[in-house]
Amino acid sequence: MSSRTIVAAIDLGPSTARVLYHAVGFARLLAADLRVVHVDAGGSRDARASALAACLEQGPYQQSFEDDQVVIRHGRVSDAIVREARAANAALVVMGSRGHLAVTTILLGSTSDAVLRHAPCPVLLVPPMDLDIVNVGDGVALTCGPVIAAVDLDEDSREQLDLASRIAHLGRHPLLLMTVARSRVTDRAAAGELSRRAHALEPAKPRAVIVRRSA
Repeated sequence: MSSRTIVAAIDLGPSTARVLYHAVGFARLLAADLRVVHVDAGGSRDARASALAACLEQGPYQQSFEDDQVVIRHGRVSDAIVREARAANAALVVMGSRGHLAVTTILLGSTSDAVLRHAPCPVLLVPPMDLDIVNVGDGVALTCGPVIAAVDLDEDSREQLDLASRIAHLGRHPLLLMTVARSRVTDRAAAGELSRRAHALEPAKPRAVIVRRSA
C-alpha cells in the first residue's frame, strides 16, 4: 500500500494536534504517504504558512513535515476534503469532529456528515475530547469497540479487509466480518465465502463471521 496516501484534514483548531497524531500513526501503520490539507475559504495568503507552522508545532515530534506535504484548498470544506481524497488516491481521511457528544454517541456536524457520505475511502473522525483512548498497562488502546467489516460478496474486498484487520490489531479489539446475503445465496455459502476471505488476514484474525438478510 506504499502508493496510497493518508489525508489529514486540519482546521488549525483544538483538534489539530490529535488529527495529526492519528494520521501520522496510520501513515506509518499502512506504509502510506501523508498529506495534510487545510481548507481556507477566505483565500488568505498566510494560510499555507499557518498550516505548516501548526504541523511543525503540534504534530508528533517523530514526524518531519515537508513543504510539499501541506496543501491549501479553497471552497466548501467538505467538498475540498473529498476532492483532495480523490486526487490523492487516499487510503484514509483523518479529520476532527465538531459534533456534540451525547453520552457515548457523537452527533455529527454537517461537514463530518458530508465527508462521510461522499469520501471515496474510509474516514476516521477524531472526537473533540479524549474519549477514544484508554491506558492499558504499557500502552494505549482505542475504545471504539469491535471492528465490523461489512463485505459485499460480489466485490473484491482485499484492501478493505486488510485495513480493518490492521485497525483491529492497533486498537486491540475483535474483528468481525459481516455480509448481507442475497436471496440466491444460502447462509452456509455466504459464511463460507466470508471465512475464505478471512483466512489470509493479518495481523488480526476475525473472531466471527456474521450473515444477515435484508428486510
